[in-house]
Amino acid sequence: MGHHEGVRGAETRGACARRVYAAMGEILGRAGEQQVIVTHGFALTFVVASWIGMPFESVGSVSFRAPSGSITLLREDDFFHNRQVVSVGDTRHLAG
Repeated sequence: MGHHEGVRGAETRGACARRVYAAMGEILGRAGEQQVIVTHGFALTFVVASWIGMPFESVGSVSFRAPSGSITLLREDDFFHNRQVVSVGDTRHLAG
């Protein structure tokens, strides 16, 4: 998680993950039936990991890849409040 890409001023994977996990905590604490989160592909991994409750200590070994402009759909059921990853990187809306 301490890996640095060598770009001056860039954050490490761990720093990005901490920032996204904190943001997800705030977002999930808001009232609302639906929410839209816009991010780049690198941070998407941490959005999904946070959503499914993956412990921060395990995030270093996971990657959810998605093409640019794609949509990832996350859903929580109304009864048990289980969280589901419905789709990752859907691009059907970009066709023709």
